[in-house]
Amino acid sequence: MSVTAEPLRTPQPLSLPVLYIGVVALLIAGLQPVVLGGLMEAGRLSVAGIGVAATVELLALGLACGASAALLRPTGLRAKLAVAALAHALCNLATLWMADGALIGLRAATGVFAGVMLWSTVGMIARSARPERQAGVFVTVQTLAQMVLAALLPRTAMAAWGVDGALVVLAVISATAAGAALAAPRGYAPLPHRAEGGGGLSPLAWAGLAAVFLYMAFIVAIWVYLEPLAAAAGLPPAQAHDAVAAALAMQVLGGLVATVAGGRLRPGPVLIGAGLINLGLVAALSSHPSGAAFMGLVAVFGFLWLFVLPFHTVLLIAIDPSRRAAMQLGAAQLLGSSAGPLAASLLVGDSDAAGAMKLAGACLVLALTLIVGVVAVTARRRAAVAL
Repeated sequence: MSVTAEPLRTPQPLSLPVLYIGVVALLIAGLQPVVLGGLMEAGRLSVAGIGVAATVELLALGLACGASAALLRPTGLRAKLAVAALAHALCNLATLWMADGALIGLRAATGVFAGVMLWSTVGMIARSARPERQAGVFVTVQTLAQMVLAALLPRTAMAAWGVDGALVVLAVISATAAGAALAAPRGYAPLPHRAEGGGGLSPLAWAGLAAVFLYMAFIVAIWVYLEPLAAAAGLPPAQAHDAVAAALAMQVLGGLVATVAGGRLRPGPVLIGAGLINLGLVAALSSHPSGAAFMGLVAVFGFLWLFVLPFHTVLLIAIDPSRRAAMQLGAAQLLGSSAGPLAASLLVGDSDAAGAMKLAGACLVLALTLIVGVVAVTARRRAAVAL
């Protein structure tokens, strides 16, 4: 039960400017607690507004990335990316003067421009000869950048100028991405034509994207409620923060291992095996483990999070060798990352996150079911072609 990616006639090499642009596009995913929390402290967002702003920005980012993959031609790439990055910088800067509903609307617009930026990176990875390696590099660098800024901003720019300092730094970083766009490739080669004709996605490709959506919903539904889960396990706030830091460090390690070893591993067994381990983690975390056990479980959770992500790309390419499904990967991941916490918020109590764990477990079981199904169907198709 294994699948492998088919090579492209003209593979796209790794472009550091495009990699950087994608990292900049996703910085906010790791900085939302810092930035949105700062806006709340400044009286420009309510507590409820934090959740709404976080959701609409990531939703807009995912939808824009998917729409760009479907509608934009991969030509004139430098101009498109420079405009998107400059607009992204201006949105971050304009947030200095916004509050409440207007601010939430502006963060949605910021997500749209970030989605166009991310589209370029997803397109590069989908067209590469070793998509699992490029994806591993991307998720690792992305996580490192988020960790560094999350640690530095409160101690530097925000210490001097509050949340406005963070927004100015983000605007400057986005402007540097516009400069990087001038060194990006002028365009990408067209995607391969589907053997059966037509430009739409097959039902099997949609099933693969649904599995990715559900997997990310499982991950982030747990992640956003990690501190309440730690409290239920008896950990004081300081140790809960240590658990988050340990998970982030293990995410980086997971991304590095996937980058180095990804080419020697098959996506089907990796995704199914990691999913089964994650089911055990959900059961263990739901049983209110002791402090040390909780820390260990969260560390494994963090490792598997980034270790698995590059294999989503390879699985989608195996399902759909035209790579059009892989072009929608960013949208599926971001929409799942938004939907998981949103659905979980309807099931948790004021101080009890057990509902989030139940939702996460259900999403994971559904994702695993779909993965097993698409891997089995793809393997049968390949065996039939080989006969």
